[in-house]
Amino acid sequence: MMQFDVAVYGADAVLPDSRHISDILIKNGRITAILKHTGRKPAARRIIDARGKTALSGVVDPHVHFKLPAGNIVTADDFVSGSLSALAGGVTTVLDFTTQGAGTPLAGGIASRLEEMKGALHCDYALHCVIPSWKKLRRPGEQMRRAALRGVTSFKMFMIYESRGMRADDADLYQALLASKSCGALVCLHAESDTIINHLIAVHRGEGARGHARSRPDFTEWEAVGRALVWAEAAKAGVYFVHLSAGRSAEIIGAARARGIQAMGETCPQYLTLDDSIFSRKNGHYYATCPQVKTRKDSAGLWRGLREGAISTVGTDSCTFNTAQKNRWGGDFTKIPYGMPGVETALPLLYTRGVLGGKISLVELSRLMSANPAKAMGLYPRKGALIKGADADIVLFDPRFSKAVDWRKMQSNCDWNPYQGLKLKGWPETVLLRGVVVVEGGAPVKGAPKGRFTPCGRPTFV
Repeated sequence: MMQFDVAVYGADAVLPDSRHISDILIKNGRITAILKHTGRKPAARRIIDARGKTALSGVVDPHVHFKLPAGNIVTADDFVSGSLSALAGGVTTVLDFTTQGAGTPLAGGIASRLEEMKGALHCDYALHCVIPSWKKLRRPGEQMRRAALRGVTSFKMFMIYESRGMRADDADLYQALLASKSCGALVCLHAESDTIINHLIAVHRGEGARGHARSRPDFTEWEAVGRALVWAEAAKAGVYFVHLSAGRSAEIIGAARARGIQAMGETCPQYLTLDDSIFSRKNGHYYATCPQVKTRKDSAGLWRGLREGAISTVGTDSCTFNTAQKNRWGGDFTKIPYGMPGVETALPLLYTRGVLGGKISLVELSRLMSANPAKAMGLYPRKGALIKGADADIVLFDPRFSKAVDWRKMQSNCDWNPYQGLKLKGWPETVLLRGVVVVEGGAPVKGAPKGRFTPCGRPTFV
């Protein structure tokens, strides 16, 4: 009889299309077998008694910003605290971004960021390559191809930030989509209408945090989504829309997918669970993000998009700025550093508001937060599902246990949380990363092995 390294015994295992009370057997960091639970203990060096617990594949967060420079400040969470925060939230793999300037060769940006990340992260990680300016790159399509060969197969571009020299115009997008198609890569797009937003910023400047929301009505997003889909259809290439905040964006993407366009959308917990009333709070400027939280109607539309398949993934866009950094705004919403913490609370939020709230099933939650992001970013089947041969990235939680969000008891360096005091279920109790227990009793295990860079392969349309 084979001696296994670890056996997760008697868990309610969430598999790709079903749930079963199972024993998950692990050897050499991989899932060797998932067997029907019979009550007979497997031969394993360590047996984790998971009876009464739910087992999910480790969450794959396709969108985090750790140690991100923003002007003359840097996010409160670096690679160490950010990755510990991720593990405490059941996120075993994150995708961060390069930070090189316009015109810098993509290979240089990738090498520099990977060197920063080396040995620092506690969870596994992969990388998106930002293209701050398509025009300033020499032979950008060839640079994209070479990056893809190194395991960086997704490239982020912006339809905004003309003032920073980062806006991709229609011709840039069309060329990038053609190039991505030719080398098996994926364009990840921040879709907002730059000129309209700049006009509305000028109109609403001086209106405090409320002005931030008024400067970015829903049409500033969905107009840009629709325009980008024209170029994706013309190029016959796939496109991935990051951090969607508007319900109508989901409708437009759903219609495009029905026509055969390979479009994928990502939304985030803040757009699903908060609404624009937060900007009327005394600390409303803390909640400024880009794009910003919109209305309850938008949240409902995004949940509908998740259920109907118009939205493919849930990422967090976790980008932490502490209260001192947020308070430097001086009443001018254009000076607020945009971003909120999210990686540590995403799974409990989606479980509580989504699954227990009757909006999605537990199998759908795992698909949206693990399998689909892994497939979209070329990490599947190694990451993203409880299946034979996958990395043994496993999250266990007690579905009966609940606790309130409290930033003082979290791994993040951030000294506030948008969900402070909210009582949630689905908090990870035990987390395994490649078969090693890295979270126990809800807290990271000191001395656990560090995370590894996981190269991405060809993205899969989901």
